[in-house]
Amino acid sequence: MKIDGIDKKILAQLVENSKIMSKKLSRKLRIHPNTLLQRLKKLEKEGVLVKYSAVVDYSKFDKRLQAIIFLNIEMMKDWETILRPLSKLPEVVSFILVTGEHDVLLIARLKDETHLANFLRRLQTNKVVTKTTTHLILDYYKQPYEYNPIGEELRFS
Repeated sequence: MKIDGIDKKILAQLVENSKIMSKKLSRKLRIHPNTLLQRLKKLEKEGVLVKYSAVVDYSKFDKRLQAIIFLNIEMMKDWETILRPLSKLPEVVSFILVTGEHDVLLIARLKDETHLANFLRRLQTNKVVTKTTTHLILDYYKQPYEYNPIGEELRFS
C-alpha cells in the first residue's frame, strides 16, 4: 500500500491523540472531512491503522512492579504451540520472540515480589522453558506510546 504525505499526517496526529474528533482533525490538516473519512477507512482496511486506544498509567492504581523476563526455550517439536499459552497470561504486557542469547523477551506487570515469584514458577512449569532471567524495571525515560516516527519525519521534512 502506498502511504502519501497526507496519510502520514493523519497517522501522526492519531498517534498523538486518537480521541481527536474527525471534524477537528480535518480542519487541522486542511482536508475535507469526507476525504479524511475515506483515507481512515482505507488505512483501516489495509491494516495500517490497527487500533484506536487509550494509554493507561497502571502505576497510578495497580500492579506497580514491572519486570523484563528472558526465557530460554528448548526447540522441540511443536515448541511454539506449547509456548504460546504463556503469552495469554494476564500479567503479560509483551511477549516477543527474539534472537541472541535468549529466545523470548517478556514484559510483565505484577503486584509485588510474591506475585513475581509465583509468576516465575508458572513460567518455569512450561515444558519448553529451560531458563528464566529476570530484570526489574526501575524507571522509564521513554514509554512505548511516545514512539511516533511519522511525527518526527514530518517535523524535519
